[in-house]
Amino acid sequence: MSTNEPPPDQVPPPPGEGSETPPPTPPTGGYGEAPPPPPPPAPPGGNAYNIGDALSYGWKKFQENVGQIIIAALVLFAVYLVAGAIAFGFQALMTSNTECFVNSEGRLVCDEGSGWIWRMIVSAIAVGFLFIVGQIVGAGIIRGALGITEGRPFQTSDIFRTDQLGSVVVASLIVGIATTIGYALCYLPGIVIAFLTSYTLFFVIDKNLAPVDAIRASYDLVTKNLGNTVLWYLVGGLVAVAGVIACFVGLIVTIPLVIIGTAYTYKTLTAEPVAP
Repeated sequence: MSTNEPPPDQVPPPPGEGSETPPPTPPTGGYGEAPPPPPPPAPPGGNAYNIGDALSYGWKKFQENVGQIIIAALVLFAVYLVAGAIAFGFQALMTSNTECFVNSEGRLVCDEGSGWIWRMIVSAIAVGFLFIVGQIVGAGIIRGALGITEGRPFQTSDIFRTDQLGSVVVASLIVGIATTIGYALCYLPGIVIAFLTSYTLFFVIDKNLAPVDAIRASYDLVTKNLGNTVLWYLVGGLVAVAGVIACFVGLIVTIPLVIIGTAYTYKTLTAEPVAP
C-alpha cells in the first residue's frame, strides 16, 4: 500500500452514500431542458360579475363624489341641450306636416308634406347627431368614472382634458354614422349597433386604442359576455329612463350613475381590479 493513500476510515464516501448532505438538485429550465409549464389561463369572463354590484357601486361612488360629478353633469347637460335644440330645429326645418287649405276656387286641397321615408332619414340624422355629441361630451365622465374604478376621486377638470380627443371624436363619428344608418333602417339595427359599440370609448380612453381597434374590442367584449352585457344595457337604460321621467332633472343623477356602473362592468369583464 502506498504511503500517500489515506487510511480506509478517512476515504470520503461517494455522493449520496454515508453523507448527511444530499446531492445537489439539477436546475430546471436550463439549456436543453423543458421550461416549467405556464400558469393556467384565467377563466373566461374575468372576475365574478353581478348586475346588482354594478348598480350599488355606481350609486356608492356617485355619493362619494357627488359635488364634482353634479358640476360636471350640469356642464355637459347644458351642452347636450344646445345640441338637442339644433337637432330638433334641423328636423323641423327639413320636414313638414300634411297641410290642408281651401283654394281660390273653394276646393279643399291638401299637400302631402314630407313623405314617411324622408322623415325617417331626417330623424335618423338628428338622432345620429345627438348620439355623436353625447359620445363626445360623455367621454369626460367616462374618463372620470374609469379614474374612480382605479381609486382616484372624480375631478370636474377631467371632462375638459384634451388627451385622446382626436381618437374620441373619430370613434364617435364612426359609431355615430353606423348607428345613424342603422336607425334609418327602421331603428332596430341602430339599437344593435349602439349596443355592440357601447364600450368603444372605454377602450379608447383606458387602453389608448385606435378608434377601429376600440370598436373591435367593444364588439368582442359584448359578444363574449353577451348575457351580462345585455342585462346591464337594459338595466342601465331603465335607470336612465327613470331620470327622464323625473322631469329630466333626474338625468343629472342617473347618467353619471350608469356611466360609473358601466366602468365597473367594463373593468370586471376585462378581468381588471376595481377599487373598492
